[in-house]
Amino acid sequence: MELCAVLLSWVFTLSDYNRVDNQCPEMEMVSHSWLQERACNGRSCKVLGWYPGEGDVVYLDDRMDLENNIFHTSVALHELVHWLQGKRGAVLENCEQSIAAEREAYSIQSQFLVEYGTYYPVGRVIPMLRCDESDSS
Repeated sequence: MELCAVLLSWVFTLSDYNRVDNQCPEMEMVSHSWLQERACNGRSCKVLGWYPGEGDVVYLDDRMDLENNIFHTSVALHELVHWLQGKRGAVLENCEQSIAAEREAYSIQSQFLVEYGTYYPVGRVIPMLRCDESDSS
């Protein structure tokens, strides 16, 4: 819970999000295969964290070292941004909204890493994401 509070304070510092009644979601460590099954529809993928879009649980890969690896910590921060987006009432009804939510989470994650003096190119896939005409509604 302490890590969550620290990471949320970073999000509040790096963005226009406001505190949410001193709340923190549960940060549950799960296996990579569990994440792939749920976040990637059972396909092999490089997912390290996942927020399902509702509720108060953020799922993180149990192989990560959140206390000693700043990139892993930034992944947790990224997922907390998604949790805050949900608390703010973000509705991800279509492709454009989902891409905008990812852009925001990667931007805050990147700022966090830079503040720690680390450059790690997060969100490299974002410029390649496109919505098909059928996805936009």
